[in-house]
Amino acid sequence: MYSRSISPIRQTRKGGKLIDEQRQEISTMPPGQNTSSLHIPKHTPIASPQRSGDYHYLRKCVDDHRIALRESRSALASALDRLGDYHIKNKEYDDAMDAFTEALHEKRSVFSQIFPDPTDGESNRSRANTDDAQIDDSQQTFQKNHNESVDSIVQTLRNMGNVHSLRGEQDEAMRYYTEVTSLRAARTSIVRDATSVESSFYGTDEDNSTLMSEINEDVKALDDLFRSISFRNNDTKDNALKLSKTLSPRSLDQTRKRRRSDGLRENGACENEPFKRPSSPGSQSKNELSEALESYRDFTENHSRDKNFNKEQLNSFTLRAELLQENQKRSETNDSYPFSSESRSTRGTELQLALEICRRLLSLQQENENYLARELGSEEKASASIASTLIKMGSLCYKLNNVDEELEMYREAKSVYAKAFGDNHSYVAGTRKNIGMVLAERGEYEESMEQFEKARKIYLVVNNGDETNRDVASAISCMGNVMNRMGELDEALKQYEDALRIYQTVCQRDHAEDSTRDVTATLKIIGMVYSKKGELDTALSYFSQAMSLLRTSGISSSSLGKETIASISSRIAGIHFKKGEYEDAMRQYKEAQKLTVELKGVNHPEVAGILHYIGGIHHKHQDYDEAMTCYQEAVRIYHSTLGPGHPAVAATLVCIGSLHYKQRNLDSAMMFYREALRLNRDAYGLHHPDVAPTLKSIGTILTKKGEYDEAYHVFRDVLSIKCTVHGTGHPEVANAYKSLGNIHYKRGELADAERQYRHALNIYRRTKGEDSNEAISARTSIEHIRYWMRERGQHSPVDRRESKRSNRRQGEAYC
Repeated sequence: MYSRSISPIRQTRKGGKLIDEQRQEISTMPPGQNTSSLHIPKHTPIASPQRSGDYHYLRKCVDDHRIALRESRSALASALDRLGDYHIKNKEYDDAMDAFTEALHEKRSVFSQIFPDPTDGESNRSRANTDDAQIDDSQQTFQKNHNESVDSIVQTLRNMGNVHSLRGEQDEAMRYYTEVTSLRAARTSIVRDATSVESSFYGTDEDNSTLMSEINEDVKALDDLFRSISFRNNDTKDNALKLSKTLSPRSLDQTRKRRRSDGLRENGACENEPFKRPSSPGSQSKNELSEALESYRDFTENHSRDKNFNKEQLNSFTLRAELLQENQKRSETNDSYPFSSESRSTRGTELQLALEICRRLLSLQQENENYLARELGSEEKASASIASTLIKMGSLCYKLNNVDEELEMYREAKSVYAKAFGDNHSYVAGTRKNIGMVLAERGEYEESMEQFEKARKIYLVVNNGDETNRDVASAISCMGNVMNRMGELDEALKQYEDALRIYQTVCQRDHAEDSTRDVTATLKIIGMVYSKKGELDTALSYFSQAMSLLRTSGISSSSLGKETIASISSRIAGIHFKKGEYEDAMRQYKEAQKLTVELKGVNHPEVAGILHYIGGIHHKHQDYDEAMTCYQEAVRIYHSTLGPGHPAVAATLVCIGSLHYKQRNLDSAMMFYREALRLNRDAYGLHHPDVAPTLKSIGTILTKKGEYDEAYHVFRDVLSIKCTVHGTGHPEVANAYKSLGNIHYKRGELADAERQYRHALNIYRRTKGEDSNEAISARTSIEHIRYWMRERGQHSPVDRRESKRSNRRQGEAYC
């Protein structure tokens, strides 16, 4: 910012005349005309602004140029958003992410300039001279502009999350969705507390490993609920509904004897929805390849006119499947990492073959549709058979992360169902929910909400307007999930509460196990939302209700019940940990660990995650030996299941490094920090938020060891990442400037140290306030540095500027 005390060294008569003429021209201009078009020749001496009053003119020029610059940067950001959208449509995801990242940087920079600290003295003085009505108008305008700016940033963050989602990187996507949640949750409190808003806008400095583990749990819990209520299937003991709709009585009897399974979780939910998607793309749902082969075999034996040709094709598919299964058995014997990328590759090959078989089956069904209708007894049953295959293909596309083809399959299935049964049929509603789910994952939230709302209305028609139905509640809960993804937490809670009310009514009426599971799942997701909002006690009450219902209903003895109890126990433990109630947290984590080991065995990544948290509690208690034991066991499990190069282990390695650091084993700490840094950089790139905290720890150790040059380069990297992630006006950026200032101080470069600390102080003043602890600490450090500069006969940059101003004032007074 330009200082008011700046003035030219000398005034000439010609220069003074020029300024007088320009000042007269300004005074005769019509009100509102832009004065920035006036041209002051370069190097033209002008009168002192303090003496002649020309400060206001110069300040007006500066403000006009700043406004023009902000408008240009906003236009650039909008253009970058459109460019990113173009790249997404062409599936150029890396280019799209580059465009969105640059757009986000521009928007955040503009945001930090438009909304200064409300504690600023000048803005307070201007408000003091304004009447109450004007203040109200000003606040309303401020909040409106602020919300529009936040909405613009939110849109870019959503786009970045969508790119990760389209690439199958769901954990990365949720990080952006979580930041959107923080922005939206803080939106209404901007005027009341601008300082707290800026903090929530840019994020908080919390333990990174804990945050990432919670985000991963959020992804799993939200997706599990979303899909379990969005895609239901009848009792899968023998698939009676689906087979009765698609097979002849002869084949139905044969298939019942085989007790064929769809690989779907048995939930006995909605008898009118033929398919349900799995909980995650990498989930090991049972025997997709075997199911595809069995469906093809059944069609060949019972409904095909050219049985010989299709049997040859069936034999070819069967042989390829057997070879894949043999290869997988060999890899399981040789590969000690059951969750490694190699295992996922084998899994993907199986899914590709299953999809190929389903495509061939669909082609046969469509070619023989009239013959199939005669065999099954009606055109509706033939259409249902074709649509069922389309939905199964959509599920396989989902597991293969082929979102576009998945959506195409569901839309085609909906058209088939609507043509056969009419628009107001439960099959159509179920398929609309499939479509809505995919649209939500793509970030097309309005279109997704439209699909779920249409599904809800169809269910009401089917049930004669009675809303106390699980189908209706599931559609409402799906809409809550969309609002949750958007960060509209209050709106999400309204939807969840409506769904919960219906589920509880159905549960009290039917006393069915499925209804009880619906209630507990919804209680859990409501608790998660309140936890996101920071209302920990309310979240705890919902988790406790879910836990109590599970234990009293008898579900707790089933595998699914135990898995749910373990998940909720971890949630409750996390809340106790945040509240500092470590003993309660330990008890809950121990219960979650016991149940998870019972269900999934000792060597499972979820067990490693719980051990990481238990180690964190020991860490807090300064019981370093116990903490180290937990962390090391977690690392062993991660290595044995995910492989040594998986980024999931990085957070635990950082904690081990922290233990060594606290015990002053700097070389050991450095070894673990560097390994964690390597894993995160290999997985996420050089400028990812997860990289900065580890870099900072490395820089701190280098500083303590006196390796200042290397430490300086490390902290420069930290500053670069912080500016990229948070913008230039965030407290984390100020912390990075302080670290650089500390290095300069250690090297005796006092002037440079003061300069870095002043950068930090200016940010703290804007974001934390003049009297904040951070600002006071920075001022104290600056005073200490200036003291040593005076002792050494050096002059501070501030002192030099003040001396020059004093000399100019004396010269002007002499003239």
